[in-house]
Amino acid sequence: MWFDAALMTLLIAVALFFFAQVMRVKVGVLLRAKPEVRWDRVADRIEQTLRIAFAQKKLFKEPGAGLMHAFIFWGFLVLLVRSISLMGRAYDGGAFAGHWTLFWFWPALDHAYTWLKDWTEVVVLGMVSYAAFRRLVLKPARLTITGSGYLILGLIATLMVTDFLYDGSRFAAGVPGVEAEAAHAPIGSLVGGWLRGAGPGVLKALAVAMFWVHIATLLFFLNELPRSKHFHVITAIPNVFFSKLEPPGAIRPILDLENQETFGVSKPTELTWKQILDGYSCTECGRCTVNCPAVLSGKPLNPKLLIRDVRDYVKKHERRILAGEEIPEGEPTLIDAVQEDVIWSCTTCRSCEENCPVMIQHVDKVVDFRRYLTLMEGKVNPEVATAMKNLENKGNPWGLSSGERGAWVTEAGVPLLSEKKSAEYLYFMGCFAAYDDRNQKVARAFMSLMAKAGVDFAVLGPEEQCCGDPARRLGNEYLFQMQAQANIETFKKYGVRKIVTACPHCMNTIRHEYPQFGGDFEVLHHTELLARLLRDGRIQVPPQETPERYVFHDSCYLGRYNGIYEAPREVLSACPGVEVAEVGRSRVNGMCCGAGGGLMFREEHIGERMNQVRLKQLDQAGAGAVASACPFCLVMLRDGVNELGWEERYRTLDVAEVLARRVGV
Repeated sequence: MWFDAALMTLLIAVALFFFAQVMRVKVGVLLRAKPEVRWDRVADRIEQTLRIAFAQKKLFKEPGAGLMHAFIFWGFLVLLVRSISLMGRAYDGGAFAGHWTLFWFWPALDHAYTWLKDWTEVVVLGMVSYAAFRRLVLKPARLTITGSGYLILGLIATLMVTDFLYDGSRFAAGVPGVEAEAAHAPIGSLVGGWLRGAGPGVLKALAVAMFWVHIATLLFFLNELPRSKHFHVITAIPNVFFSKLEPPGAIRPILDLENQETFGVSKPTELTWKQILDGYSCTECGRCTVNCPAVLSGKPLNPKLLIRDVRDYVKKHERRILAGEEIPEGEPTLIDAVQEDVIWSCTTCRSCEENCPVMIQHVDKVVDFRRYLTLMEGKVNPEVATAMKNLENKGNPWGLSSGERGAWVTEAGVPLLSEKKSAEYLYFMGCFAAYDDRNQKVARAFMSLMAKAGVDFAVLGPEEQCCGDPARRLGNEYLFQMQAQANIETFKKYGVRKIVTACPHCMNTIRHEYPQFGGDFEVLHHTELLARLLRDGRIQVPPQETPERYVFHDSCYLGRYNGIYEAPREVLSACPGVEVAEVGRSRVNGMCCGAGGGLMFREEHIGERMNQVRLKQLDQAGAGAVASACPFCLVMLRDGVNELGWEERYRTLDVAEVLARRVGV
C-alpha cells in the first residue's frame, strides 16, 4: 500500500507542478491586463452561473449538439467524486482494495451514487461517440475540427472505459468488501460477469493497470486543458460568473477623455482581464456564427475567429506581457492580427453574444478596436468618416442644416418644448424622423395616434441632436460624449422625465448609456407606448374586413438589446384582420438588416448585401408586407425591396403606420 501512496503522491505532485507553471503564466497575463470591476452583485452572478454555466441553458437552441455537450459536462461533474475517491483509495488499501468512498458516513447515499456513476459513464460514452461522429461524418460548418478535439474525446472515453474495467475486474476477483458496491453498480457488474473466467492474477493485474491508467489519464487531461482551446473546461464557469450584468446595450465609457493619452485597444495590455478571459473561455463551437449577418452575407468578419485571433495573439506574447516589454516597432499589432476589414464588418447586432454558451462579449472588443483606429490612427472608411464629420458639425449624419432639424414638425403644428415649457412625454425624433422623408411618414402616424389618445407630448425641434449611437459604435467616443451631454443638458433644462422614441438606437442609447453621464430618464419605444394605449382603451381600432398578412422583422436594438419582442406584435395583432407571420429567424434569433454599428452610412463592397439576405429570409413567410419598428431597418428593407425588384409585391411599413391606417388618422 505504501507504494501506491508514494506513486500517487508523485504523480499528483508532478502533474500539479506542470499545471501550476502553465497557470502561473495565464494568471500573470490576466493580472497585467487593464482592471475591470466584476465582483459586484454577487447574488445575481451566482444565479446567472447556475442558470447558464451549470444548467447549460444557452446550449439548447440546437437540441442535439446541446444535449450532447450538456450531458458530457454534467457527467464530468458527477464523476469528479469518483476521481477523488480513486485518488483517496491509493492512501487507504491501495489500487486493488475493496470498497472506498467519500460517502462512508451515509451508506444509502453511497449506493445511490454508485448507481448514478455507472449510468452517467454510459451516457458520457454515448455522447462522446456522438461527438466523434459529428466531427468525422456530419462535420458542421460552424465547428473547428482539430486533432486536439479528438484527443480530448479520447481522454474522456478512456476515463469511462478504464473505470468500468477497474470495477469489473475487482468484482470478478471477489475482492473483500465489494459485494454491496457490486450490487449497486449495474454496468460494473456486467463487465465483471464478462471477466469472471479470468484467473485471479490476471484480474488483479487488470484492475491495477486500469486504476493507474485512469489516474494518469486524468492528470494528463488536467495539463492538456490550459494548453489548448479546451482551457474553457477550467475557465468557462468563472467567465460566466464574471460576465456583464449591466444592460447589454451599454458600451463601457472612456472616463476622463481629456487626460488620457491613448484610446481603444491595439496591444494585449490594453485589453481588460475579462476580455482576455473571454479568449481563454472560447470553445470554438461556432455558435456565434450561426446567425451573424457578416458570416451569412460573406463579409470578412467571423466572430469565432475574431475571439480566437485575440486569444492567439495574447498567447504569442505571453512572455513579453509578463516581462512588461512593449511589442517592438514594426511587428504586427493586435489590430493587424484581427484585421481592419473584420473590425469594420460588425453591425454590433449581438447575435454572437446571444448565442455564445459561455457569455463571451464580442461587441465591446470591436468597439475598442474601432476607438483605437478612429481616435488614435484616424483610419476610418471615407464614407463613415464623412458621416462622422457631419455628425460633429451638423448633428446629423447627412450634414443637413441643424437649424432645419425637424422643421416639418412645427409646420404641422406639433408643439415645441421650448414653447410649451413642459409635457408628459418628450418625443425624441432622432435623425431619421427629423430629416428622412420616409421616416417622417412614420413620425406623422405616431404623433397622430398620440394626439388621438390624448397624450401630452412635445418635441425639441432644432434643439435636438443625434443621440450619439453611430458615433459611439464607430469608435468616436469623444463625439458621442459631446452629443450625449448636450442632449442631457437640454432634457434637464426642460425638466424632462419621460421620453418616447420610434428609434431603438436612440432608445437604447438614452435608456442605458446616458445614465453613465448623469442622464436618468424613463425611456419608451413607440411600440411600448402604443401597446399601453391600446390596452388602456385610449386607442380604439374599428373592425375592418380586409385581411392583411405581415411578416415582422425584429430590430436588433429593440429585441436582443432590450428584450422588446411582444409590444410591436401586440400592436399589429390589435388590428382586426391583421395576421402576423413569423419566420425561423425571428425574435431573439432575428437576423440584422445590416444597418447597426454605424454601417448604415457605409456601402457593402464584399459579399451579398445584408438587407437582401434578410429579405429573402422574410420572404419565406409568404406575406405581402414587412412590418418593422426601427427607422434603420425600415430604410434598409425598403432599399432591399427596390434592389431585388420586389416593389410590386412587397410593402415596407412601420408598426405605427399599420395601426394609424386601421384607426383612420
